[in-house]
Amino acid sequence: MMIRNSLIIASIAICLMACGNNNKKETTLADTNKIPKDTTGQHIDDKKDTTVHHTLASDTSEANNVTGTDWLVTPGKGIGHIVLDGDVRDVMKQLGKPDSSDAAMGSSLMVWFAGHGPSGNRTAVFARHNMGGKDESVSHVRKVLVTSPKFKTNDGLGVGSVKTDIDKNYTLKATSNYTGKKGEVKVYTDLAKGISFEIDGSGKCVGVVVHKVNDTAAAYLNMH
Repeated sequence: MMIRNSLIIASIAICLMACGNNNKKETTLADTNKIPKDTTGQHIDDKKDTTVHHTLASDTSEANNVTGTDWLVTPGKGIGHIVLDGDVRDVMKQLGKPDSSDAAMGSSLMVWFAGHGPSGNRTAVFARHNMGGKDESVSHVRKVLVTSPKFKTNDGLGVGSVKTDIDKNYTLKATSNYTGKKGEVKVYTDLAKGISFEIDGSGKCVGVVVHKVNDTAAAYLNMH
């Protein structure tokens, strides 16, 4: 009888511990200058994931249904098929469920990782509701960040390009900085064209950001 009672007590304790572990706190976008904490990679090892992002995440030219448009950076307009001012729900239809997401105060930040792991190249989208507007229910894309070297502008610039080459085509102004994996990264923006380039200590681009022309609120938003 004592052994039976002990097993019952142990079972109850295990159930209580399991329930306690499921009480995960919901993340918030209280500080949009920080990356969301949920970076577990929700699609890892998902063999049935056939979304566009799963195809592009391999970062190889052998991926099916990948065209030049998929990798085109258009300043002031968008990157690939992600269009500024577009409905963020359409982005999720294209890319699938984000590997990381955070939302609060009418804003949201979603991140997709190549290979669905935090160490892979990222595509980040910042979106915001037009509070009080007729389209308040729609969360509009305000800013897009990519770190894959496959994304290029029409003039062939992108991740991997050196700043001296970028300066030949864009009028850049230092707008912010952040600490990357290999040290300080400075962000240079051409507001008139609606594009920013993140440059590391070696003078090379490690990230490209597109926002609307002269949209200082979006341009100065740090997605890192």
